[in-house]
Amino acid sequence: MRRASSSPPATPTGCGTTIDPTTDTNSNGTIDFGEWYKPSKLTSMTALVPQAAQNDTISVNITPYTELAARRAKAAATLDAAAIASANSEVSNLLGGIDILNTKPLDITDPSVVNDSPDATQMTYAAMTAAVAVLADSSGGESDIDSALNMLSTSFTDGKILADDAGSANDASTYSLQEIIDATNSAYTEIGKTDLTGTLLTLQTEVGTAISGDGYVDPAPSPSAGDTTLAKVKAFVTDLRTWGTVIGAEMQTKGDAFSNEADMAGTAVDMTASLIIDPAMQAIVNLMNVYDGSSTSLVYYNVGFSAGSITESSTGLTISNGVIGGTTVNMAVTLPADGTTASTMSLGIASASISNATMDASINKGIITLNLATPYTIDYNAIASGTAPDPDITTAGFDMDASLTQKKDAQGANLAAAVTFAGKLQTTVYPLFDATTGDLTWATPSTLTLNGSVSSASGHSLTGSFTANIANASSFTPVGELPAGTTKTDILTWSYSGDTFTAITPDLTMLFTWNSNDGSVTTTFTTNDGQIFTNTYYGNYTDIVNAVQNTYIYTSLYWYLNGGTMWVRNEGEYVVDPTAAASADLSQNGSLDGILMYPDFVVEGSGAGEWLDASIGVTTSLKLAGLPEASLNITADRTGYESATASATIAYGTRKIEISGSGDATSVTGSLTITNQDGVKLTITPDTTNTYGEIKYNNNLYGKVEDMSNGLLKITYSDGTFETL
Repeated sequence: MRRASSSPPATPTGCGTTIDPTTDTNSNGTIDFGEWYKPSKLTSMTALVPQAAQNDTISVNITPYTELAARRAKAAATLDAAAIASANSEVSNLLGGIDILNTKPLDITDPSVVNDSPDATQMTYAAMTAAVAVLADSSGGESDIDSALNMLSTSFTDGKILADDAGSANDASTYSLQEIIDATNSAYTEIGKTDLTGTLLTLQTEVGTAISGDGYVDPAPSPSAGDTTLAKVKAFVTDLRTWGTVIGAEMQTKGDAFSNEADMAGTAVDMTASLIIDPAMQAIVNLMNVYDGSSTSLVYYNVGFSAGSITESSTGLTISNGVIGGTTVNMAVTLPADGTTASTMSLGIASASISNATMDASINKGIITLNLATPYTIDYNAIASGTAPDPDITTAGFDMDASLTQKKDAQGANLAAAVTFAGKLQTTVYPLFDATTGDLTWATPSTLTLNGSVSSASGHSLTGSFTANIANASSFTPVGELPAGTTKTDILTWSYSGDTFTAITPDLTMLFTWNSNDGSVTTTFTTNDGQIFTNTYYGNYTDIVNAVQNTYIYTSLYWYLNGGTMWVRNEGEYVVDPTAAASADLSQNGSLDGILMYPDFVVEGSGAGEWLDASIGVTTSLKLAGLPEASLNITADRTGYESATASATIAYGTRKIEISGSGDATSVTGSLTITNQDGVKLTITPDTTNTYGEIKYNNNLYGKVEDMSNGLLKITYSDGTFETL
């Protein structure tokens, strides 16, 4: 098999037919994603800012959602600062907590911005903004943004929105939150990315919760939204103090109980996988290898089944009520029909269930989709004989949705509350094939989404997700490995300086110091990860050279001189050149070369194009019975081989804190920014001696931060009051 030449992801289209030919840059008659849009109707949008004082410098972004908040505020009994603040906060929470005024949507029509931006929240806000254009009616030849804004406002008139109106009488006249989520996902798909912030996952959970209730999602404004500016600033500082104390304490007890419950079930899951699921799946693989259609009985094929049947259809194979070791298996495997010719091929598990007294496992979907450069014809006889040509695979997609309910613990006792594990994996990869053998050698995901949850019948649940976007997936090739036998110069060095002896290897640095007063020797070993080990050896050593030749020091080096191995990152395992080691003289300065014995396969290097240009997001959400939901989202964007920008968003009930900064492999660089749900921003800029910071709202200064000698931070507010943090 081989990979055909790749192309960048498509950009979204569908804004309608060109009205002004001067804006149609590619002359295709369509308003493409990224082309200037001049609607025939006047589209205007507004942003309202509360508590703006004279001479304030205000900078906000204007989007369909600020327009929605403005209309919401204007519909209040009195249009005042409180109504404006409440509406802005309410719509921000409708979008999962994105600050609609102070978050700048990225230009996702520009590939360089999409691939290079470090701000995942700005990306998500931009995709949500693009969703309004996706939802807008284009039946008149152009997207009717005015009508879309009106429908969005109508859908949110009472401060709540339908979770999902699909198939209902309201479908044509309202937007539901599900439609906004779907349209946002569509915008992401068009630019070849996925949401890293966990926002869409959170909103999807809210939709599910609302459907099981009254059908509406009702985002409440922040409790401090209507406070005065200075009160918001002080509430922000109070929240900072609260995060590490009250919240942590009140969650600890219940969290520990759920942790024990999940750990116990987790142990059982490991045993279930190794003792039950793995044998069942192996039997199925063996069955696929020997199945020839000569019998519908699973027992006939002698792969471990004691009962059950297998049938064949034009869409694949179906295993019904297969029994193996007390486990019942039902599974439908989908395959393209023989003779199918297409540019996209799908195969995999359409559905499966594995059940016994210990657990119930199900696969709702496990599909591999191959996208081909040219149409390919399926010929199973040719594939079986090895004469079929290889398809030109450009990208491959994998979509799996599975769940497992654990009913007993590892000892076979019934769990007090059954624990369910559910997960979903979606990815699109660029495969790389060996030009000579045709074997798959590497696959780089361009997008990856992994969602999972653990829940118990007692009402506790933990949800997590990992997402990634890799900008250079289509061109990335692993660095590879050095040939075995490669020589590394001076892999072991040693030297004398006064009363000290120093030996350096890739693993550690060994420093030996001779004490002329009592003849003792002190050893200090420092490993690459910063661990330090010291010891003192007492004896009548006359000098450092004598100590090296007659103590544990020599024993330490002797190990390296006689076949001891050394690991070098991104290269592999080396051994000292044995011929040179045999004549090494430790009484004077020297060095020895290393010979590479076991090369390490190296994925990345520090050179241009050698490292994965990745942005990642990790989200966890913990729901303990009787407590508000707590969530953490961490996003990071690589800016170099060992450097990145990152942010962490922590939410608990109605409180939300976002922390962002940048750094390299060893330290944080630049300023650290902390923002809350009301748009209050604390910027801390450390230098070598002090820590200074500012607290701003709407870009205006309301507090100064300084580092005190006792390690606390002193915050002085604009009204002259102060407190410590």
